[in-house]
Amino acid sequence: MAELSRGWEPPSALVLTHALEKLRARDGLSLAKVGDGRGQAGPLLQLHATQRFASVHRVEIADAAVGVVKQCVLETIDGTHRIVADATLALGLFVDQYTRSGIQERVVKALGADSLGVRRAALLSNWPQLHAALGLDSDVPPSDRTLRGTTEHDVLRELARQLIRWEVSSVGVRNFVKPVTGEHPPSNSTRPKGRIIVVGGAVMDATFRTKNLPQNETSSEAYSFDLSPGGKGVSQAVAAARLGLEVSLVAAIADDRFGHEIIDYLHDEGVSTSLLKLIPRARTPFTGIIEKELGDSVAVNWRNQMEVHLDVGDIEDLAHELVDCDAVLVTFEVPLETMQRTLALVHTAGHVRPLVIVTPGQPYADDGISGKSLAQIDYMVAHAWELGRYSPPGQEHFDPDPVARHLLAYGVETLCIPANGGCTIYSSTDLETFTVPSFPSIYKESSAARDAFCAALAAQLIDHDRVFTEEVALWATAAMACATADFPLSNSMPSRARVEALLRRSRFAVSPTRVRATS
Repeated sequence: MAELSRGWEPPSALVLTHALEKLRARDGLSLAKVGDGRGQAGPLLQLHATQRFASVHRVEIADAAVGVVKQCVLETIDGTHRIVADATLALGLFVDQYTRSGIQERVVKALGADSLGVRRAALLSNWPQLHAALGLDSDVPPSDRTLRGTTEHDVLRELARQLIRWEVSSVGVRNFVKPVTGEHPPSNSTRPKGRIIVVGGAVMDATFRTKNLPQNETSSEAYSFDLSPGGKGVSQAVAAARLGLEVSLVAAIADDRFGHEIIDYLHDEGVSTSLLKLIPRARTPFTGIIEKELGDSVAVNWRNQMEVHLDVGDIEDLAHELVDCDAVLVTFEVPLETMQRTLALVHTAGHVRPLVIVTPGQPYADDGISGKSLAQIDYMVAHAWELGRYSPPGQEHFDPDPVARHLLAYGVETLCIPANGGCTIYSSTDLETFTVPSFPSIYKESSAARDAFCAALAAQLIDHDRVFTEEVALWATAAMACATADFPLSNSMPSRARVEALLRRSRFAVSPTRVRATS
C-alpha cells in the first residue's frame, strides 16, 4: 500500500466513501439497511475483510459488514474523527463510556437516533463533553454547515481508506474466498471463464422524445423526458452483465450527484465499480438527445474531457487487471493515447491473452489510430460512417468495402459493420466476407444496439473457445435486434433467454461454416 502512504486514493476507496455517505442517512449503518439488497452497501459487502469476518465469527454477511466497520473505527480512526464516525453512522460504540461519564441519557439516545439531523445536533451541542468522556482534548466544534459539507466527508473518506488498507494488509484476507452454501470450495487452479473489462465512457443522457424535430429558430413540445446513465462504456458493461458475464468498468466518473447516480446504476446492474476513477470537484459529462417515436434521433455530446478523462497512467495502474480477463472491450470515448496504451498492455499477456473488441465511436477528431494499434484489434464493430478516415490512399468516394479490406491488411482480424438490423462481416479467417440476415423491427437501430452486439460477441466467443463462426455472428446480431425491438424500454439490453427466444421465432437460419480457432 505504498500508494496510500503517499496520499494516492484508489478508486475502490472513493467508491466505498460514496457508499458510506449513502449509508449514513436516516438510521445510519443499520443491519436492516445493509441487508436489504438495494445495493447501497454493495462495496462494503464485497470486501474480503467483510467476508473473512463472516467466516471467522460465523455470522451473516450484513452482520459482518457492520462488525468490520465498528472494528475499523475502534482500531484505526483517531480522536475527533472517531466520535464523528460513531455519531454519523449511528454505531453506538461509546454508549457505556458516555453513560459512565455522566452524559445525559437523552443525549446518548439522540446520538443513536433514527434521524441523521438529530444525531448531528446532539454531536454539536455536546462536543466538549463527548471528547472529555473519551479522554480527548476538544477544539471549537465545527458549524453545522462545516460538519455536513466537510468534516463528515473527511471522516468517511478516512474510514474508507482504512477499510481498503485492511483489505490489502490484514493477514489472510486476500486468500479468503467465501464458500457457497451447500457446495464444495472451488479449487484454486483457474478462475471460471466469463470475465470482461470494459474501458470506455460514462455520461448522463438527457433524452427528449418528440413527434417532430424542431426547425431552425423554432421549438417543439416533447411528450416525454428521461435522465439516465449512458455512454458506450456503461452501456456495454450493462449489456455484458445482462448476459451473465462478470464485468468491471474502467471509466472516469465525476464525484458529483450525477456521477453517484451512475455508480448506483452500475451496482444495481451487477457491474463491478472497483476499477472506476472518481474525480473530485468535476462535472459529469452529458449527452443531449432528441428522439422521435420510432427511434430516429440526433444528439449533442458534452464530454468535459478537460476534467473527466482516463490518463495513460490510470490504465497502466490496471495492467494486471487487463491481462487477467477473457475479453477487453474498448471504446473511442477515452483519449487516443489511453486507448492505444490499453491495446498494448493487453498484448503483454503473451499468446493466451484477452480478446480485444473495439468500438470506434465517436471517431477521434484529429489523429487516426496507429497502424500498430490496428494490428492489436481482434474485432472492430463500427458503423460505416465511422470508417471514413481509414480509406485507402487515392479513394475519392467513400466505399466501405475497400475500407474494410484496408483495415484487414493493417491487421484487424475481423470487422463487423452493423446496419439496418443485420451485419456485414469482413474477416481474415476462413470465413472471409459474409452478411448476417436482418431481424426486421419497426424501430430504428439505436446506439445501444451496437453495444448489445459487442457484449454478445464477447459472450459467444468466450462460450465457444474464441472460435468465430457464422453462428456466433448471428447470435450477436440477434442480441442487437433484441435491443432495437425493445427500444421503448428504459434499458433494452437483452438476457440470453431473450436472444434465444428471438432466434427460435426467426424464419431465417444459417448453414454455419466450421472454422478453426482464430487465436
